[in-house]
Amino acid sequence: MHLVGMVNPPTSQYAENWRNPLGRADWLSGRFYQDLGRTLERGLFDMIFFADALAVPEDGAGDYATTLRTAGKGSIYLDPVTTIALVAGATSKIGLGATVSTSFVPPYAIARQLLSVDHLSGGRVAWNIVTSTTDAEARNMGQAGIASPGDRYDHADQVVETVTQLWNSWEPGALVHDQEAGLFADPDRVHRVADELADLARGPFTLPRSPQGQPVLMQAGSSPRGRAFAARWAEIVFAIGDSEDDMRALREELRDRARVDHGRDPDSIRVLQGVQPIVGWTEAEAQAKLTSLKAQIDLPAALTKLERLLHAEALDPAARANEALAAHRGATGSVGFEDMLASVSERRDFTVAELAIEQALNQLHPQLVGCPATIADRLEHLFLTEAADGFIVMPALYHSSFEDFVNGVVPELQRRGVFRRAYGGETLRALLDQPSPGAFEAQARR
Repeated sequence: MHLVGMVNPPTSQYAENWRNPLGRADWLSGRFYQDLGRTLERGLFDMIFFADALAVPEDGAGDYATTLRTAGKGSIYLDPVTTIALVAGATSKIGLGATVSTSFVPPYAIARQLLSVDHLSGGRVAWNIVTSTTDAEARNMGQAGIASPGDRYDHADQVVETVTQLWNSWEPGALVHDQEAGLFADPDRVHRVADELADLARGPFTLPRSPQGQPVLMQAGSSPRGRAFAARWAEIVFAIGDSEDDMRALREELRDRARVDHGRDPDSIRVLQGVQPIVGWTEAEAQAKLTSLKAQIDLPAALTKLERLLHAEALDPAARANEALAAHRGATGSVGFEDMLASVSERRDFTVAELAIEQALNQLHPQLVGCPATIADRLEHLFLTEAADGFIVMPALYHSSFEDFVNGVVPELQRRGVFRRAYGGETLRALLDQPSPGAFEAQARR
C-alpha cells in the first residue's frame, strides 16, 4: 500500500492542535518541516504533501476575526513550493507534494516552480491540483470573485494540459551538452505548446524533462465534475470515504472512467483514502487519547467555527445537522465537501452540536482508534479488498501522531507484507510504480 502524510499546521485536522501541550508550536520554523520530512522518510512514506489556500477564511459578513481568534483552518499557510524545497534538502527519498491553484497561477509559473524543485530533488515532486473555492481567495489575487465550479474545472483542464506540454516541450535527449561539437541543446527537439493553448503559454520551456519525466499529478475533487477531472488527469486521488462501500465504489468509478473516457490504464490512478489514526500501545491508551482530545474541544467555540464555515448565524445546537446544512447549501464553495458533510451527518444522525464537535475533532475524516495491530487490521482490510490503494495519514497532533504511526503501525504493516521495508527506486514515480510520461510527439506540440 501507499502512504502519504498530509501537513497543514497549526491545526491539522484537529482544531485544538495548536493549544495541546503535546503538539509542537514551532510551525513557522524550517526545523518543524525538516523534522517532519525525516520522520515520514524513516517510516518509508511515499510522500509528504502540503495543503494550501490563498486567503484567511471569512464568515458570511466577510470578517476573518473568528478564524484568527481560534486558529481556524487556513489562518496560517506557508507557500507549499517553498516548503517542499526546504524539505527536499533535509531528505533523500520521500516524495514532495505541493498544492498550487489553477485559477490564479499562470501555467508557465506553475510548470517552472514545480519542475525546478523536481530537478533539484532528483525527481520527487507531485503537484496537488486545486481550483480554489472562495471569493476571498479571488479578491486576494486581484479578481472580483470566484468562478463557478464548472468554469473553474474547464479552466483547470486547459491549465494542466498547458503545464504538461511545457514539461514535455524538451524531448528526451534534447539536452545534448556536447562540448567537443559545441552543441548544448538540439533545437529541433525542443518545441512550443499546441497552438490552441498559446493564449496561456507559448513555450518552449526553460527546463528539460526531470529525472522522473514530469511531476506526479494529484487531485482531491469529490464532486461529479471533480471526479471527471481526476479520471482524466490524476495519478493520485485524495479521497474521503464515508463508508467502506463508498470508498470501494469511488475507486471503481475512477478506474472505470479513466479507462473508458480517456483510454488510461486503470492501474495508473492511485486512490488514497484520508484517515486520522489515534494510536496507543494498548486499546485503553488509544481510547484515553481520544477522550483527552475530545475534552479539549469547547462546544461554543466549535459551534462558532461551524457557523463561520457555513456562513451562518446562531445555529441551534439541538437542531438536526442535515437541516442546517441544507439551509446553507453552497456556503463553503466546495460541492464535494458539502456532500460529504451531508452524507456523514445523515448516516450518523448528528445534531448541530455533534457535527460541530466532530468537525473540530477530525473534519469528519475516518478516524481509526486503537493499538498498532488494530489500526493495521483496518488499513490492511481496506487495501486487500480494493477499497483503497493506500492512505493519506492526517495527524491529530504534530509531530507525535506521525511518530506514533511510524513507530507502531508501520512495523505492523511491514510484518504483514503489505508495506515496503525499504525504498525502491530514486523517484516518486518509482515509489508509486507509475510509468514516466510517454515520449514526446513533436507534431502535436509544434
